[in-house]
Amino acid sequence: MSLLFRPESLMELHELLSRQNCEKHFLAGGTDWIIKNRGKISSDAAVIDISKIGDFYSIEIVGSVLHIGSMETMSRIHSNQAIQKYAAALADAASVMGSVQIRNMATIGGNVANASFAADTPCALASLCASAVVASRHGERRLAVEEMSEGANKNKLVGGEYIKYFEIPLRESYFSSFKKIGSRTAVSIARLNLAISARCDGHVFADARVYAGTLGHPARGCGAAELSLCSPGSYRCEAFKKALENLAEEMIPGRSTLPYKKAAIKALGEDTLAVLAMRAGGGLL
Repeated sequence: MSLLFRPESLMELHELLSRQNCEKHFLAGGTDWIIKNRGKISSDAAVIDISKIGDFYSIEIVGSVLHIGSMETMSRIHSNQAIQKYAAALADAASVMGSVQIRNMATIGGNVANASFAADTPCALASLCASAVVASRHGERRLAVEEMSEGANKNKLVGGEYIKYFEIPLRESYFSSFKKIGSRTAVSIARLNLAISARCDGHVFADARVYAGTLGHPARGCGAAELSLCSPGSYRCEAFKKALENLAEEMIPGRSTLPYKKAAIKALGEDTLAVLAMRAGGGLL
């Protein structure tokens, strides 16, 4: 029978990791993990519930970065004023993840670590230049959020590593937005999602970051869309949508869903860009 552990500090967690020479699973909010692992855990595995460790909870500005603990829930994230101000795309993503009950349990660390192509927060975090601080009993390292995935539902955490917190740089005059399309409103798993951040420089955008999800990766950047968004002229929006259409064709060639996704990502791009322009003060489309 699998064993359940509930450490209450990082010291206790590290001692536990050093003692348990077996298959280990970290349990955060459980909304993804329970569904994915039901009936699949070996009898000698150790399930480690990290929800009681205080170090994993905080949303605060530390120097020039916004610090978000990996156990912070979607509900706390989308209602936090600092996140709304400096990381609006993340607040957007958290606000549309599942039902209210799911948002009250689902954590940002679990959503990124699960590495689902349809996850909502990775592309929002990537657009905001976010890094994940990954730790183990041997130390810490940083990974860009867009580098966390190693395939469908597979992350780059190794050897007892866990996500401790996320860092988002504070950038004045930058704005961001996130939108998704699902089979139902509000509670659906994304069929497409998109996040944009950019600096508003007069009447043009600059230093844009554009990331799409569900196209074979939780957060796939689109350099052509970023360049088109930063170009002047009345055809900027059309060039932006065309770049997104080309990204879909590049990422999922030959798929039966490609015609739908090409049309959908153009519409999604237009909607996400409209929110970005509104937040930047309008007059940019």
